[in-house]
Amino acid sequence: MAKLYLIRHAQSANNVLYNGSDEVEGRTSDPEITELGHRQAETLGIHLAHPESEPRQHPFNPVKDTRFGLTHIYCSLMSRSILTAEYIAAACSLDLQALPDIFERHGIYDIDKNGVHQGRPGQDRDYFEDRFPRLGLPEEMNNSGWWNRPAESDEDFFARMKNVVTNIRQQLAGSDDCIAMVAHGDFIDQFVNQLMGVARHQHNYDNHWVANWTFHNTSISRFDFVDGAHNVVYLNRIDHLPGEMVSW
Repeated sequence: MAKLYLIRHAQSANNVLYNGSDEVEGRTSDPEITELGHRQAETLGIHLAHPESEPRQHPFNPVKDTRFGLTHIYCSLMSRSILTAEYIAAACSLDLQALPDIFERHGIYDIDKNGVHQGRPGQDRDYFEDRFPRLGLPEEMNNSGWWNRPAESDEDFFARMKNVVTNIRQQLAGSDDCIAMVAHGDFIDQFVNQLMGVARHQHNYDNHWVANWTFHNTSISRFDFVDGAHNVVYLNRIDHLPGEMVSW
């Protein structure tokens, strides 16, 4: 049986500013995590490494294991994802690998005075190797910057997510891998939609949470892949965070 844990990144500087719209003063295209975000990520790493922190095992699994037992840690090439995932990798003594396709919806972008998303270049290979020397980078990544294209359209986002889910299902088929993937709120929302064949109920995306599914910073969502089936075990767990550290 294979397990996938989708983890939302720790609180970013943009999360603090967010008021229901990306058109907010001070927003940046690739934000860092906040001081609270660093504490959230450190707490998350300790939780994932603890030998008795995951008692929710498959009901027919004869092995009574209470570990998360991570075997792989993936992150996007966005700073908030890398910074969060580094804490997990250090706590669990695992390598950290960046995947180019698990970035947040629209990619790296700013918003012009007309409210139009404008693509901005992502950092290049030299930057990542200098700042994050333990981060495994895609072989094809060069020094032209990892993004360098217009903001992603909704159609391209949906197509990308379809491919991401297909690739994950293929990777986990028949394996015993236990993957932690540190990603983003819109990404995780659409991953669940795509994996489980759930429609994007438009009223949900026009109001309040702008999503079918909501995820706190550093929340953990678990999916089991066994015998060709894929099951949602839980979503948006934040057991590891004390109340004063909970954020969106």
